[in-house]
Amino acid sequence: MSATRSLPAGLEAIAFDWGGVFTEGTFDSTAHARLAELHGLPAAAVEPHYLRLMEEFELGLIDLPEFHARFQAAVGGPSNLTEFRATFLGAVRERAAMYDLLASLPADLTVGVLSNNVPELCDLVRDDPRMRRVNAFVFSNEIHARKPDPAAYAALSAALNLPPSAILFVDDNPVNVAACRELGFVGLLLDDIPGFAARWRETLPDLPLPAAFPPA
Repeated sequence: MSATRSLPAGLEAIAFDWGGVFTEGTFDSTAHARLAELHGLPAAAVEPHYLRLMEEFELGLIDLPEFHARFQAAVGGPSNLTEFRATFLGAVRERAAMYDLLASLPADLTVGVLSNNVPELCDLVRDDPRMRRVNAFVFSNEIHARKPDPAAYAALSAALNLPPSAILFVDDNPVNVAACRELGFVGLLLDDIPGFAARWRETLPDLPLPAAFPPA
């Protein structure tokens, strides 16, 4: 079925967040725990330092070596940059069902990704063969704006060359979904797979979900 016949009137594209959508849980929830383990520290003690530094990292204001150096200083523990990088980038826990969904979308449907992300990690996402279906990637570190900043959504609209009203955006964060709706996008929350499947079917009744999702 063509995209024009499978989408509700007015919609022309679907865009996805990456972390928390194509991953099980947020990337940050896994990454900060793994980095805490690397440094022999409790995850709860590391999390606030990690999140504070990630804001700058995701805005493209610092690179991975500087993130590593400042992380060490903040938590008071040393680590090797090579091991730190491997631990950080290895924190991805994939949500296979969403890759199945991406592959199932009609070939003539415009697809985008809008993600708060960091340089080396966004390269892994963009270079993943399963993500070749995506027409445009918009990463916070490259546009220097993070969701829910309206500038991030404006960059997605520009990258897809479509008005917000023509784009459905999937995100795991209710704040980001609410922000995109305020700007005229159709927002779809992914909190868990059953709930997401129900919302997808209600919003996109003519765009079937693959077998990896629970039946209606």
